[in-house]
Amino acid sequence: MTVDYRDVLAEQAEREVMACIGCHDCMLACPLPEASIVTIAELNAAIHLPVITQPNLVQFLGACTQCRQCVPVCPADLSRADMVLFNKMKVDDRIPDYPLMLQVGDEVATSGYTLDSMARELGSIRLFAGISSADLRRLALKATLRRLSRGEELCREGEFHERLYVILGGSLEQTSQVSATQRVRILVYGPGSFFGELAIMADQPEPFTVTATDDSIVVELPKAAVKQLMSQSETFGATMDELYRRRALWTYARKPSVFGGLPEEAMDELLKSAELQMVKPGEAVFREGEAPRDVFLVRSGFLRVSRKVVAEESMRIAAMAAMAGSLPERSGRFSGEPDKTAEETVLVYFREGDLFGALGLALGERAHTFSVAASSRAEVIRIPGAHLMSILARHPQAHEALVRGAMEVEQVARAQDLSAQKPAAAARAVHNTAYLPFNMNVLVDQGLAQGREVLVVDQKLCVNCQNCIDACGRRHGESRLQLRGLQVENLLFPTACRHCEDPVCLLCSVNGIVRRPTGEIAIVEENCIGCGACAERCPYGNISMHPVEQKKKGWIASLLDLIRGGPNKAAYERELDPKIPMKAVKCDLCAEHDDYACVTACPTGAAFRVDPRTAIEAAKGAKNTERG
Repeated sequence: MTVDYRDVLAEQAEREVMACIGCHDCMLACPLPEASIVTIAELNAAIHLPVITQPNLVQFLGACTQCRQCVPVCPADLSRADMVLFNKMKVDDRIPDYPLMLQVGDEVATSGYTLDSMARELGSIRLFAGISSADLRRLALKATLRRLSRGEELCREGEFHERLYVILGGSLEQTSQVSATQRVRILVYGPGSFFGELAIMADQPEPFTVTATDDSIVVELPKAAVKQLMSQSETFGATMDELYRRRALWTYARKPSVFGGLPEEAMDELLKSAELQMVKPGEAVFREGEAPRDVFLVRSGFLRVSRKVVAEESMRIAAMAAMAGSLPERSGRFSGEPDKTAEETVLVYFREGDLFGALGLALGERAHTFSVAASSRAEVIRIPGAHLMSILARHPQAHEALVRGAMEVEQVARAQDLSAQKPAAAARAVHNTAYLPFNMNVLVDQGLAQGREVLVVDQKLCVNCQNCIDACGRRHGESRLQLRGLQVENLLFPTACRHCEDPVCLLCSVNGIVRRPTGEIAIVEENCIGCGACAERCPYGNISMHPVEQKKKGWIASLLDLIRGGPNKAAYERELDPKIPMKAVKCDLCAEHDDYACVTACPTGAAFRVDPRTAIEAAKGAKNTERG
C-alpha cells in the first residue's frame, strides 16, 4: 500500500504542534526578514486550517526556503521545518495559474505555457509517471524554461551544471571529444527525453557536450527541487535511484580494463545481477578472514586496504623501507624488544576504476587476506561472485584479462602472499607500502583527496608576514583565509575551501551557493539569505558567516562605537546579534581573476596550490615505475 507523503507530513506536524512549548526559538533562528512578522503560535494554529489566507503567514511561507536552520535550536527536539513545509505546501497549492516566461539568451519572452499547463506537460513525460499533479505543479514553480537556437550549447563536457534537463520540443545532440580535432556523436535527444541525473545524484560534471540541432525548448529543474520531489514522491525517488544505478553501472563496468573482454549479451546479463552500493566513511566492505563472495568495482571515493600484522613484522617492513631510502629511520624507532601484538597496517588505497575481490574467487581462496573499508564516502558496484564466475567460465578470454587486472590492483595488498612466486615484486611492493603514509594516508584520511586546488603553506619558508591574508582581504572585501588547519610535518593545509568533488554544502534551495561550470564552488551573494546551512554542512569548517556590510556610519555612531570599546568590539557584537543579517563567505579560487591572490602575494614562495588527485596519481605512477 502506497502511503501519501502529505498524509505522513500532516501527522508529523500535528504531533509537533502538541509537543511545542511555544518558546519561539525556531523563529529567532530563522534568517529570513519575514520571520519577524509571524509567531510560532500562528504557524502552529495554521496546521489545522484547510486554507491559509492571513497575509503575514502567506508572505513568510512563500519566502521560506526550507534551509532547516530552525531545527537544531528547538529545545524540545522537534523538526519545525516539517511543520513549516506542511503549511508552505498549502500556500503553494493556492498560487493562481500564471504565464511562465521563457529565457532566450540574455532576453526574456513569453513562453506560451502557464503554471498549470507546464505541470500537465511534465505529467505527460515518462520520467514523471505516477507523480501527483499537485507535486508537479510545485515542481513547475521552481522550473526555468529556456529556448535554444540551432547550434547553441546547453552544457559542455567536463563542466558542472547540476540541473535535470527535460526536452519539451526540438532536438539536442550529445557528443564527446575523443581527440583535439575529433568529436563523436553519442545520441540525439527528442521531445520527452531528459538528462542530468548523474549531476543531480552524484555532484559530477556533465560527461558529454549537449548542443541544439534544431530550435528547441528545454525546462531546467534545479537540484534542490529534484531532491525535494524525490523525498516527497516514493515513485519518483525510486525512478531516479534506478536511472542513476543503471547509468553508473553501465558507464564504469564497460571500461576495457575491467570487463572489456565480455561480449554485449554477457555484459547485459552481468549488469542485471549487479547493484550500486553507498559506503559510509569507516564502513567495511569486507574484512580479513571472511570468505570471498562478491567482486567490487570502485565507482567513486577512496577505500582503505589494511591487514593485521604482528608489530615485529611491521617494524621489519618499515626497516626495509628505511634502508631503501623511502622512509627516514628515526632515532630509537627499532630499538628494544619487538612487540608481538597484532596491529592494523594500511597498505594501499583503492580508488575509482579499481576492481577488487576477484582474485580470491578466481584462485579459490577460502578467506580474504586483507580488509577494505571506506576512507571517504564511496560508491562501489557489487557483483555477486557466483554469477560472475559462471559468466567467466563461458568466456575464458575475459577470465584471463580479469585475473591480470585484479593481480595488478591487488599486488601491494597481497605482497606477502605473492612473495613465494614473485619475490622481487613483493619486495618492491613492501617498499611502496612504506612510501604511502604521507602521500596517500594523510591526503585521503583527512579528506584532502576529495578537494581540488588545495592551498598548502610550507612552514619552512613561511615568515608569518600575513601577506596572503591581507591580499585575500583586499581582493574580496574580507579575508577568506586563515593560517590554521591541518599540519603535516612542515606543510600546513590552511582553513580554506577545498572545492570538493563531492560537496555536501551545495544543497541550497535558493542557489545561494553553487558550483560554477568550471568547477569552483562560490557564494552567490544576491541569492544568499544568510541561513548558515552551508557552513553547518561543511565537514572542514571552511565556510564562515559574516555580517552583511552596513552603510558607512556617521561620526556620532563611530563615536559611540569608540565609547563601547572600539570598532573591533562593535564588530564582534554585530556578529553575535541574531537580528543582524549575515552572509556566507568562502574561498572561490579567485574565480574572476587570473591568479590566486594568496599565492601571488607570498614573498617567499611558501604558499602554493596542489590538486590532491594529481599528486596521488603521480605517486601511483612512481610506484608503478619502481615495480617495472
